[in-house]
Parts: sequence; C-alpha cells; structure tokens
Amino acid sequence: MKKKAFTLAEVLITLAVIGIVAAMTLPGLIQNHNEKAWSTAKDLWEKKLTETVRRMNTDGVMTGHDSTEDFMDTFKQYMKVIKTCDNTDINKCYSPKVVTTGSNEEPMEVETDSLTSASSMGLSDWQTNTNTMSFVVADGTTVIMAYQKECPYADPIEDTGSQVSCMGYMVDVNGKKGPNRVGKDIQLSSGVAFSTCDNPIGDMCWSTEFQVNRAIDTCVGSQYEDMEEMHGNRSYCSRNYWAGAKLTCQEKNMTLPTRAQLAQLASELYVNASDGSEVTIGASEYKSGLKVKDEYQQNPPIKYNGYYYWSSEEYNANFAYYRRFYATNTNGSEGYWNHKNYSSGRAVCISN
Repeated sequence: MKKKAFTLAEVLITLAVIGIVAAMTLPGLIQNHNEKAWSTAKDLWEKKLTETVRRMNTDGVMTGHDSTEDFMDTFKQYMKVIKTCDNTDINKCYSPKVVTTGSNEEPMEVETDSLTSASSMGLSDWQTNTNTMSFVVADGTTVIMAYQKECPYADPIEDTGSQVSCMGYMVDVNGKKGPNRVGKDIQLSSGVAFSTCDNPIGDMCWSTEFQVNRAIDTCVGSQYEDMEEMHGNRSYCSRNYWAGAKLTCQEKNMTLPTRAQLAQLASELYVNASDGSEVTIGASEYKSGLKVKDEYQQNPPIKYNGYYYWSSEEYNANFAYYRRFYATNTNGSEGYWNHKNYSSGRAVCISN
C-alpha cells in the first residue's frame, strides 16, 4: 500500500508562503511591541522623575541652584545616575544624532553635541544661556537636561510636583539603541523644541562656527579638496578657501553672511563695557570699549580671539571682506579683506 506524502515542491511552496506571510506580519508585530515598550518606559520615567522632584521639593533642595551642573550634584542624590557628561561631552552619555520632524514635516536630524544650552533646546523664554548636561540612569535611560536657575519657589508641602517645569529635558528611554526618534523612543519635556538653527541669536539663525580648511579649485567648477593647511602659490583659483566656506554654507541650506549681517551679529554679542548699554555696529565699523554679553561668554557662538570670519562680499577677484571679533572690540573696517587662498580663516553661516 502506497503512503501519501508531500512532494519536495509542495514543501518548498508551503515554506515560501509561510516566509512571505511572516515577512508581511512580523515587522508590524515588532513595531507594535516596540511602541508598547517605549510607552511603558516613558510612563516609568515620568513617574520616577515626578517622585524625584517631589522628594527634592519636600527637602527644600529643588530651587536655588546656580547652574545645571550645581543642580545635577543634588539631583543624582535622589535618582540613581551612573554617569554624567557636561555640555562639551554630551555624546559620551547620549546618542550623537536624533531624528525629529522639521517645520516642513520632513524628518530632520539633530546633532546632539549642538545642544549645549537651554536656548539650543528651544527654551529661549528662560532668558538664560544655561548649560545642558547629559546623564545615564541605572536602567539605561539617557537624558539631556537644562536647569532653569530662575526656577520659582514652590511650597514644599502644597506644591510637590509643579517644579518639573524647572527642567528642560530630552529623554531616550532605551539609551543609544535605535531608532533615536522623537515620538518613538525619545520624549521631550514641555517647551523643548528643535529646528535647523544651531544658534538663534536675536532674530537671526546662525550655524556653528567652523575652521575653513576646505579649498576649492574654482577653475574646474565643482571639484574641490579638503585640506588641513594651504599649499601651492597664492592663486585664488586653485586654493580658494573663501569659496570652500561658501560651499559649506550652501550644503547647510544657509549662506555666508554679508558684512552688514556680521555687524548685526556683533551688535547682538556685545554691550558697552562702561555701562552695559546696547550697541549698534555698522557694516564696516571698528568698535572698541566693548564687553561680551554674559550669556555669550560661556557658550560663545564665535571665537573672541581675533580670528577673521569671512563675509560673502568680495573686494575683488582675489580678496574678500571679513570681520574680527575680540573680547573688547570688533573690527570690520573697509580695509579688512584677505586673500581667498588664506587657510587661517573661520566662518559662520546664516539662514537664507
């Protein structure tokens, strides 16, 4: 009597169908599992934070700190923090990049090492450039936090939870694991928001300043090379660092600033040293007797030691204008221009 059995072809077809169904359903199941895990972890973080704040407030140690660093020294006595990183080493405790949604609803990457102050996290209404810190909690949660030193006093008995608003934070409930995306494993506290603006100063949006070590051979169009130092002759054509700065800004969807815009930046950064009053600096004006505003001394958007910052304006085919920034003066007079093949300049970009 013959025994019935599946043929090899039938087995392979069945396995193929199972594989297709699994490929179609597993991602959804995994995503649902992850969403639930993230939601649970976020709820746990909120409960843990609220309890920490309640205990600190009851003990009268929630307010009165002069900086985020000072606050963190006390905070980690109430929450089990296993590692802290200051704002110069944020990525040692936190993922280097996170994904959020830009103003046009498109995904946007944020470099977390740029989140060095409360203002860089969108907390400009704090009227302070308070430093951030990152830290790791014992359960693997990672956090970037800024503390508002003007945190209002609350009664330690009656008002035990409201002072969560004294902190601005971005929490990643699964540490450096992916997807590192706001709304998924990352949660923002009230008021925290990001844009493509590294340095919102006044009503202007500036990039992080950078050393111009990129030379472009403008004789051959789009070809260029990254260079650590200048070589060759003084031909602006083959060693055009000014053009390299322009291209870098274009790649950020920004531009090199004009002389007037650099002067406007200077007007935002400085006050009169004698009485602290506001200053207005002209496009080609040299201005002395200044001091840097307090909020731009700890986290300066540019370097105040005499580096020249390229403007977008050319003096002629070989030279372009620039402005220098010092601790007590700024110089951008008409005669201040440099050869485009000088590699010692710096640049900062402005939004279009």
